[in-house]
Amino acid sequence: MTVDPSDQLSREQQIRRAREVLSDAGWLFDDFVNAEMRKVLVSQPEERDQREEAWRRARVATEMKAGLESLIETYEADSALVAKRLERLKERRSRSTGSAKGSSD
Repeated sequence: MTVDPSDQLSREQQIRRAREVLSDAGWLFDDFVNAEMRKVLVSQPEERDQREEAWRRARVATEMKAGLESLIETYEADSALVAKRLERLKERRSRSTGSAKGSSD
């Protein structure tokens, strides 16, 4: 399987943007969710529609933040896996070239 370099660049840009959003505005997601949940908690029984809408907005914001975090975690796990595979490949190659040199003596 080959990886299109433009796809890799696009993925790296997405990760960079996700990190920027979380580092610059991650607190904003939390504050928004807290404000919406406060609306849910202090709402009156007859304000059912407003309460449900606040709950939906809080859920969507939570899912958005979790999605960005998941995107970053998946990318980092994939990068670590690729690095580990490359290291193993280098070790195998160095062993095979080392044993080939030893047998030619």
